[in-house]
Amino acid sequence: MSSIISPRILKEMEAAILSGRFKPRERLVEMDLISRFGESRTVIREALKKLEAKGLVRTAPYRGAMVADLTVGEIEEIYFVRATIEKAAARLVIQNIQPGEIRDLKKTVKETEEHLRKKTDQMIAKDGEFHRAIFRTCRNQVLYDLIDLLRTKAHIVAYNAWSRPERIEQSIMEHRQIIAAIARKDRPELEKLIVKHLTYSKNSYLAQLRGNDHSRKKAREK
Repeated sequence: MSSIISPRILKEMEAAILSGRFKPRERLVEMDLISRFGESRTVIREALKKLEAKGLVRTAPYRGAMVADLTVGEIEEIYFVRATIEKAAARLVIQNIQPGEIRDLKKTVKETEEHLRKKTDQMIAKDGEFHRAIFRTCRNQVLYDLIDLLRTKAHIVAYNAWSRPERIEQSIMEHRQIIAAIARKDRPELEKLIVKHLTYSKNSYLAQLRGNDHSRKKAREK
C-alpha cells in the first residue's frame, strides 16, 4: 500500500516546500503531517527520508525534521557548480537542439510569462518547467539530472528572489533573451545569460542573509 501512495505524498510534500507553503527552518512534525496529508506514519517518514536525500529536509537530534535552509558557504558552493555545469549544458543545447524544440520552448516561455504576470500558485513550478525544457535538449542525462538536483536543492534562493517586486519582469525579459540566443545558436551569449540569470537570485538572497546576520550581531552587542 505505502509503495503505491508514497510517490503521491512525496510529490505533494515536495511541492509544499518548493512553493514556500512550508518555510525554511519550519519544523515538520510527523503528527501534523499525518493529519494534513491523511497518511500513515510509515508513509510520512518514507517521504521525509526521500526529501532529505534531495536536500529539501534536514533532521537534527531531539528536533526532528525541518525544511532545509542554506548557509552563505553552501550557497556559494552550489552556485559555483551550477554556473559551471549550466554553461557546459548551454554548449550542448546549442549543438543539439532541433527546430521543433525551439518552437516548443517559445510556447513554454509564453505560458510561463502568463503565470508569472498573474502570480499564480503555479508560477514557480512553471518557471522550473521552462528551465528543465531548455536543459533537456542538451541530450546528456547525467548533466541534466545534476542541474535539476542542484536547482531543487537551492529552491529557497529562487523562491526568495520572486519576492522582490522587480524580479518578475526582469525574469521574463531574461527568458526571452535566452530563447533568442538559442534560436540564433549564439553560444557565448547563451552562456552569459544563463550565468546572469543565476547570479541575480544568488546575490539577492546572500544580501538578505548577510543583512540578517548583521542585524542579529548588532542585537547581541546591545
